[in-house]
Amino acid sequence: MNTHSFSDYALGQLRAAKAAMVDDVEIAEILESQDEVLARYSPAFQPDRIMNLEEDVLRSFLRIENNHHWSGLHRQVNRVCADMTATRAALAELVNETRPIAERMQLVTDIKGMGKGIITAILHVAYPDKYGVWNNTSNDGLDALGLLPHPPRGASFGERYAAVNEVLVALGVELDVDLWTLDTIWWYLGDDDDEEDVDQPAVPSPETQNVPPATKTTRFALERHLHDYMFDNWDMLDLAQDWDIYTRKGEPEAGYEFRTPIGRIDLLAKHKRDPRWLIIELKREKSSDAVVGQVLRYMGWVQKHLCENCETVEGFVVATEGDPQLHYALTVVPAVSFQSYEVQFRLKNGPSFEEFAKP
Repeated sequence: MNTHSFSDYALGQLRAAKAAMVDDVEIAEILESQDEVLARYSPAFQPDRIMNLEEDVLRSFLRIENNHHWSGLHRQVNRVCADMTATRAALAELVNETRPIAERMQLVTDIKGMGKGIITAILHVAYPDKYGVWNNTSNDGLDALGLLPHPPRGASFGERYAAVNEVLVALGVELDVDLWTLDTIWWYLGDDDDEEDVDQPAVPSPETQNVPPATKTTRFALERHLHDYMFDNWDMLDLAQDWDIYTRKGEPEAGYEFRTPIGRIDLLAKHKRDPRWLIIELKREKSSDAVVGQVLRYMGWVQKHLCENCETVEGFVVATEGDPQLHYALTVVPAVSFQSYEVQFRLKNGPSFEEFAKP
């Protein structure tokens, strides 16, 4: 029985999205892929088969081109598959319906890389009518519409999901959609625009107004890819010697686009030894004034809401190049530093015709 009471506004927004998204080509592809994905992966995630789950099957499921629905799962694939014996055992507990879902969720988070996005995607595919997907997109959607449950302080990760899942299942009934479609509605409603659009000045900033459009577009695209590259290859960066990307129980990617009420922090890190936090922001096409202000407000939020026991907060700006405006600002803000990056592109000779033509 549905014991949840949803506001007319929230239901109206969801029903409007449900009706509007049928004309979206990308949405149609996601919805049409449901039967294919369930037929391919649901049998492998059943209790009687999951202890024999092949690594290649799990790896393939975590890729968007195979699950047709969730784009970020592959980032943790190497960690999740590092010890398949442990992973299989944890997933066997996850899909074991003889125990409450809150308990099962706790056990699987002990596997490195296993976060709410991967865990609930597997649960959903194993039991498509019982478990909804809880990831950043659905969490943000629920929060924006005032539907996100707030369990008691100190509630475990599993208890938090159990509360979220109750809402998702009830919404599915209310909207007359299955949970795969409901998850697609969150994706449709989600605003994927980067935050720099909010901070972008109405007129070109002095450092970019004379840059050719093609150059600005290329640089902007590179910096968008740099964001993902820094996260995916963190251990290869000099920063990794002293800093770890912030994680929390069930959220190994918490520090990636860390959500706050005042915006998303590109990367949030904690020092390995000292009581210090680090806000990492890519400048992209924001003005220097905008990016410095953005970093400072994030530092203030972290100081107030995350810092404990005399912890401190620092800022770190990354861009293709500096400019006088940025450097002048940072001379009086010692807690914020700057580094530029460069992308190397090199051509090399291919095989000679003689080598190519060898039998």
